[in-house]
Amino acid sequence: MLRLILILLPLVLPTYVVRFKVGSLPTTLLEIFVFLFLAVWTYQRGIKGWKNGCAQLCSQKWLWPLAAWLVVGALGIFIAPDHLAALGLWRAYFLEPILIFVLLADLIKTDGDKRLLIRSLIFINIFVALWAAFQFFTGLGIPSPWNALPAGIRATGPFPYPNALALFAVPISALCFYLAMQCQTIRYSKFACLAGRQDIRNSILWLGFLSGLAATLLAKSDGGLIALIAAVLITLILKRRTRLPAIIIAILIGILLCSIPVVRNTVSQKIFFKDWSGQVRLVMWQETAAMLKNRPIFGAGLGAYPDVIQPYHQATWMEIFQYPHNILLNLWSEVGLLGILAFTWLLVLWIKRGGLIALPILAALLIQGLVDVPYFKNDLAILFWILMAVTLSAHKITAGEYPRCDHQSK
Repeated sequence: MLRLILILLPLVLPTYVVRFKVGSLPTTLLEIFVFLFLAVWTYQRGIKGWKNGCAQLCSQKWLWPLAAWLVVGALGIFIAPDHLAALGLWRAYFLEPILIFVLLADLIKTDGDKRLLIRSLIFINIFVALWAAFQFFTGLGIPSPWNALPAGIRATGPFPYPNALALFAVPISALCFYLAMQCQTIRYSKFACLAGRQDIRNSILWLGFLSGLAATLLAKSDGGLIALIAAVLITLILKRRTRLPAIIIAILIGILLCSIPVVRNTVSQKIFFKDWSGQVRLVMWQETAAMLKNRPIFGAGLGAYPDVIQPYHQATWMEIFQYPHNILLNLWSEVGLLGILAFTWLLVLWIKRGGLIALPILAALLIQGLVDVPYFKNDLAILFWILMAVTLSAHKITAGEYPRCDHQSK
């Protein structure tokens, strides 16, 4: 039953789109699954499971960063004008993901546990990509205005908008690509052994990566594509034998792009925010900066950005978004300067404890975060901590704390 949680946890992440109320309390199907997993785990493991999970995290010095993240989130509740709504967001973005992190710290014990969780991440990536492909080639199931045929169609998968698809798929793809390269260079690592045969495990990993790439292309997410390319490049640079070829190829591609006028102009528009999407973001960021100038310490509070930004919203030709679509401004607005510091603490510790495998995933998250919202969303908040748990375990293995795979050590 406990191993089943590792299989189901990634698979249920898209179910946050199913929203309803339990009495007067708003919730999502994903949240019901989270409470169910926590209840089953507590029933099976009891207080011993909680103690072991907390002990595992404390041994890696996660106690104070986690406490800081919970506290700054709680402060955001009191800063927000609607305390009840903010409490619900704190529960979904702070409390529940950290409880899942503790659960995973207890449940991920063996290589088999890691394989189950990683395979499940790969499967959900394949699933959302197939969903997106069906939408893109049939035009069915895409919410307006993303279903504008023929040139403007953008797949959303099971999500309500295209960028949500890319935000979900790209970090999983970054993980898959790193592990696929790991299979090529560290074949004795147990972490590389996602299946018994090398060709099968490589195929699984490459399929997970290509699925995320396909989903990003079908969603036509520029930020997601750039983030995934950056994650691939960082992975190749981290590997000694692919470092020089990767740098040379990157330079040649850059020269080629700059030498083709049509491509150069398109890339220039994207980089310097000259297209419609870029102009919207520039205006949004300017208005957010004006708001934060008057709320520099605590920001707007959890979930309060749409209300607090209204007096600063002069560009009436565009809507007010839920977040300012920039990871720094998102954090500043939701949880203030202290939240930025707490989140930075988490990322630094992730790199320190996770090792090299954390770098391409973090690069994908942060680069997408330059123009979007990679954390403050029900599925993404939990995915963030799942990826962290997986990479922390990976670091232990690739550091040599485990023996070779059975079929290679004989």
